[in-house]
Amino acid sequence: MRQDGGDIEEHLRAASDAILLLLTEIGQLEQHKRHIPPGEDRFDEVARSVRAAAQSLAEFTKYQEAWAGVATADRDDLATIEHSANAQSLAAILERWRAVERQLDSLQPGTPEAIRLFAEFERIRAEYMAAFRTMSEASAPAGAESDPQGRDPR
Repeated sequence: MRQDGGDIEEHLRAASDAILLLLTEIGQLEQHKRHIPPGEDRFDEVARSVRAAAQSLAEFTKYQEAWAGVATADRDDLATIEHSANAQSLAAILERWRAVERQLDSLQPGTPEAIRLFAEFERIRAEYMAAFRTMSEASAPAGAESDPQGRDPR
C-alpha cells in the first residue's frame, strides 16, 4: 500500500527541523566548552552533552534518509521540506526549542544563564524526540520499525 504523502512530508519536515537545531546546538555547546578549563567538572558535562547531541543528530539523519527512500519510491506529488507543514504535535515544542536557541546566541559562554539554557535545550530536545517517536509509531509505513534509532522504516 502506498504511504500517505502528508505523513511522508511531516516526517521529513520534523526530522529536518531537528537536524538544523541539533547542528546549532552542537556548535553552541562546542563554543561553550572552549571557555571551560579542561580540569573542571563542567568540561566533562559539556563534552557528554556534545556527544548526546551528536548522537541525536545521527539518529535523525538516519531516520530522514529512510523516509527519503519512501518519498522517492515512484512519487512526484510531495512538497519540498521547506513547504511542508510541521506536525501540530511538534510545532509548539519546536517553537520553544528555537526560542532557547535564540537566547543562547545572545549569551556569553560559561555564564550561569547560558548553563541554565543549555540544560533547558537538552530537556526540550528529549521532549521533541519523544514526541517525534510517538508520531512515528502512529504512522509508520507498512511493516516498518519507525523511530530515530537508525531503523529503516521501509
